[in-house]
Amino acid sequence: MTRIGSVGELVRYPVKSMLGEKLERVNVLMRGLAGDRVCALIDEETGKVASAKLPRRWRRLLECAATFRDDSGAVDIVMPDGRRLDPSDGSAADALSEFLERRVKVAFARAEGLEVERAIPEEVVMGGDGYTVLEIGMAAPEGGFFDAVPIHFLTTASLMRVAEHSLTKAPEAARFRPNIVIDSVGIDAFAENGWSGAEIAIGRDLRLSVLFPTPRCALPTLAHGALAPDPRLTLEIAKLNKAEVLDMGSLPCLGAYARIERAGKVAIGDDVYLN
Repeated sequence: MTRIGSVGELVRYPVKSMLGEKLERVNVLMRGLAGDRVCALIDEETGKVASAKLPRRWRRLLECAATFRDDSGAVDIVMPDGRRLDPSDGSAADALSEFLERRVKVAFARAEGLEVERAIPEEVVMGGDGYTVLEIGMAAPEGGFFDAVPIHFLTTASLMRVAEHSLTKAPEAARFRPNIVIDSVGIDAFAENGWSGAEIAIGRDLRLSVLFPTPRCALPTLAHGALAPDPRLTLEIAKLNKAEVLDMGSLPCLGAYARIERAGKVAIGDDVYLN
């Protein structure tokens, strides 16, 4: 096994498409990080998951933040004005619907065949509204409101390369919503493209199996809390790095998806090895 770095950031997102919370340590279950994507908002009109991947409708979700209480399993939503909502309380759906100007309900269980709408990045840049519809959680059999796979990671080597072409010229991992940022050593930018099928060992216990590179959508171009929009960022990534993703062809990618082969605890600073 080859040491490729250490854990630099750990992040979970208790409510899909809301801002997440950084952690010093976390228990990674077979379903993903404890408390990650445990609930989502459902559009009452379409029955689909509310996701900022469709910016014209849901970009304001990224003004809200969510936290998870490991002791009780409770989720808290923090609104832009500082109000705290309990999503298990029926009144939270009313407050969120008013904020989003569209009727939503809160779901804690992923219904079979649940779908999400994903804008086409080029359409967003040009002012169009084209989108595709995908079933969520196709590689997350243990549940949770994941787009596809329970773990998304990226390396600082790749993040720094993208930062060179961003508006701020600064690495902004939050735009890409990883669970794990690897402070990488001795690897090139976008090395993750070639890791499909490899095993990643983190700390004493956690073992991941890399599945495929992570395709990027319009979401990184949006404002994320205090981070200003970067409207052409996904197009810049397309110039830097395209990779073959399943049967979807060559797509702009950053980072990779992985499934959990062995659950375990992980903490900032844990060594990361590639096999």
